[in-house]
Amino acid sequence: MSYKIPFTYTDEQTLRVELINQEMDTLGLTPEKLTCGFALQSIKEALTFKCTINPQKVIDVIWSELFDIASIEEIQKRNGFNKAYSKADRELCTRICLRLQSPEMRDQNITSASIAKSMGKSAATISQLLNGKYGANPSKHLHDIWGLISPAELEQSKQTEERKHVSIVYGKVPFIPTSTSKLIAMACDQARQRRRFSVFAGQAGLGKTKGINEYCRHNKEAILIAGSEQTSSAQVLDQLILALGLSRCPSAYKNMQKIIMALRDTDRLIILDEADKCKPNALDPLRTISDQAIVGVTLVGNIQLVDKLQTQERYELIASRVCFWPKPIGQVTVEDIKTLFVELTEGIVKLANDDASWWQWLHKRVEGNARELVENLLPHVLNHANKKPGVAIDKLLINGIFSSVLNKPAV
Repeated sequence: MSYKIPFTYTDEQTLRVELINQEMDTLGLTPEKLTCGFALQSIKEALTFKCTINPQKVIDVIWSELFDIASIEEIQKRNGFNKAYSKADRELCTRICLRLQSPEMRDQNITSASIAKSMGKSAATISQLLNGKYGANPSKHLHDIWGLISPAELEQSKQTEERKHVSIVYGKVPFIPTSTSKLIAMACDQARQRRRFSVFAGQAGLGKTKGINEYCRHNKEAILIAGSEQTSSAQVLDQLILALGLSRCPSAYKNMQKIIMALRDTDRLIILDEADKCKPNALDPLRTISDQAIVGVTLVGNIQLVDKLQTQERYELIASRVCFWPKPIGQVTVEDIKTLFVELTEGIVKLANDDASWWQWLHKRVEGNARELVENLLPHVLNHANKKPGVAIDKLLINGIFSSVLNKPAV
């Protein structure tokens, strides 16, 4: 029986292999994922010091694949991180340094100095961050840097027959029940059943209008008035005349009387969306109609609606008629964010993490705002998932989208 004697690696070869293995571990790479033109067995033997022949060519090619033209000294610098750097920080720092050495970055003349200028920081600060010497927590700054140089695939991908293609287009987003829509439905039901006013107020982007439209779709007795900066008492009466199928008179008084007669002894409900934007006199006829026809009215708007009703004298008579007035909503819940993400991506997005901490972070990242998630972030996430279905979505990629596309800092 004969045995092949393993090749004795030189000190430089040993150091290179150790650094290569560290880099592969940092980036989550396996020998199978390295496309170096050598047989897989040769790559495995070279990386485990089991070659029976000189592995120099294999080592050189793998080194070039991971580090391009960087020297051993440059790579070793990244091993001196101080205690402020977490494992994730060290991994991201490595990815940034590798990215800066890529031909694409060199062709664009992107350097640590240009990054410093873009971020409004000194070149010395960026150098400290990338060399692991920054004294404070570096996470946010490193994510901001990555957002400037990340190679995120944000262009629209081509649809294939083999794989389901999911996209989000404004105006065609399906309704997904959330805590906002449930509370709006409750406000509408309270006003209709008690034949008085109800108020729902919340920050922009929580899905208020979506919830109202869904309520009206299931409750044909509801009359929806879409308010705006141009909506006055005359426009409110006109929309009610149109919704009730009545003939319009030149006289506002006669129009109101027609509306009252048509609504009296019915189970109808009037909903005024964007009530905070309407002109001051827009709510006046609704008070009279509600009193005389004995029907409910629901006012929906931004937080400013509460200030108007509670502080402006002309709205006192309406505020005193409110039977249901929940506390204004500033954000949707973490569970809402998870539900919207999961339902609208239809299972095609692979997540690097799917525990409670991830959804809490994503909630914070989109500031608890459904519009920020659905209309701003998810279209780019879906484009990425459609183009690269095997690549997991993580905090780094999300921060990269916000930084490079939505012009918002890392979280």
